[in-house]
Amino acid sequence: MDRFHNEFFREKLNRNPKIADKILSVYKHQNTDIPSIIYSMTYWLDGENPDLIPPDYFDDPAVMTKYQVDRIKVHMERYEDDFIPYLFPWFGTAVVQSALGCEIMFKSNSDPAIMRPVVQDVSAISELKKPDYYKDGLMPRVLETIDFMRENTILPVAVTDPQGPLTIALGVCGVENLFIWMCTHPDETHQLMQFCTDVLIDWIKIQKKHAGQELNSGAWPHGIYLPEGFGGVWLADDDCTQLSAEMYKEFVVLYNSMVFKAFGGGTLHFCGSARHQIDNFLETEGLNGINNFCMGDFEQIYEMQEKFEDKLGLMVCDFAPLEVSDYYSELFKNLRKKGTIVASYTSAEYALHNGRYEITRRDTDEVASEIFSAFKEQGLDLKSN
Repeated sequence: MDRFHNEFFREKLNRNPKIADKILSVYKHQNTDIPSIIYSMTYWLDGENPDLIPPDYFDDPAVMTKYQVDRIKVHMERYEDDFIPYLFPWFGTAVVQSALGCEIMFKSNSDPAIMRPVVQDVSAISELKKPDYYKDGLMPRVLETIDFMRENTILPVAVTDPQGPLTIALGVCGVENLFIWMCTHPDETHQLMQFCTDVLIDWIKIQKKHAGQELNSGAWPHGIYLPEGFGGVWLADDDCTQLSAEMYKEFVVLYNSMVFKAFGGGTLHFCGSARHQIDNFLETEGLNGINNFCMGDFEQIYEMQEKFEDKLGLMVCDFAPLEVSDYYSELFKNLRKKGTIVASYTSAEYALHNGRYEITRRDTDEVASEIFSAFKEQGLDLKSN
């Protein structure tokens, strides 16, 4: 019995080179079509229908693998979009923090999360030690899952969620502490940011070795293939929205640049609005693209398109809105094709409405069908089966 659908994927993977070339043209700023993805095969659990969540998702690599390949198979049977399949060893957004001593909470029907920071006093920063990547926190589970996925499937395997140095530091110290220390103890803050950067680079290198990846390739920023030649890493940096441009430039740009340069470049993700950081993004060495869940801030998207022209690729993303057709009709009024990718993410319990994510209950198959229709209305090149 082919429980991981390897024969199915083997037949389907011949379409990957065509998609890869299409996405490559975006990063070369030569595309005449906008690659589009209906992201209905999420690996995270937040927002999922609780009835569909395996209770041992985080305990058994076979369960996580089966959950993901089943969803990918259904998606590829229904849609021919610009998704290149891969597997994701998912253990929430605090794997590095867990290895540095943060206690992690596993809540029913949800993703792992930090319960409390581990560093409460600035003097403790100098006492932080690098983790044992094979023993500490959630790291061993990640590596076990990567090994299982690689041994039992033919799909490529990504590294786990790569929260950037800022997010790691915030998890270790807490938001209030770190933001205050940036002002009162800048030297110690730089020491912390360098420490988090070094740990993250080491951790990604180890994962890539287990996944059989080259350092400068093998990234899927929020599930969107990053083409060869544009790097092997993506970072999540949601808190860029909270820092001033001056603080972000001093305490974050340098360290993000170090990560990108270690892996031949990459992309940066954030949710919401961070127009004040656009110049900082452009000054980040090795940054080749932005993945923005814009939450309806279309003016920010248009401004980034103008300033990123011939410089950075832009992935325009969001959880599916309540009014799918209206949302994309409005977005595409001024959306440029060149340098742009569009992706919409289905969710059973989240919907974008009036600039925020609201709790709701929707059938994800119906939502995906609405997204497909909306994308077709805007002339995007995808098919349903």
